[in-house]
Amino acid sequence: MRGRLGLLFLMGLTGCTTVNVAALPSVRDTREVFVTTSDVPGPYQSLGLVQTTRKGVLLFGFADPAGTDLEGGLRESLIPEVRRMGGDGIMNVRFHQTQYGLPTRILFALLFFIPLPSQVTLSGEVVRLGAGTPPPPFEAPSR
Repeated sequence: MRGRLGLLFLMGLTGCTTVNVAALPSVRDTREVFVTTSDVPGPYQSLGLVQTTRKGVLLFGFADPAGTDLEGGLRESLIPEVRRMGGDGIMNVRFHQTQYGLPTRILFALLFFIPLPSQVTLSGEVVRLGAGTPPPPFEAPSR
């Protein structure tokens, strides 16, 4: 019992801040695909709008085996769709992710037999850059 309380206390200390950062390592396709939440400066051709949704559950309030976080949604759903459409990247990206507060996560860690539903939806406009137009510069998230 005492060890379980200590574990809950440690979990509470580590989960005080949520930062969603998406790192996109290259997979099999070597084409670089840019992702931006704003417009692209310079000429481009719009290939259409795309929206992807990943659904799953959070086990024990924290474990995400389905990859319903932003990184999983980008890497496994949105980027392959941009490549399939023949785009250089996607602009005006908007996202919606199910997020739970720390008290809810701790409660569902205790009620481990009840998974929390989780979902991430990403949408944006797939574009092909015009000749000589560089992709938007990568900007690290500010903290």
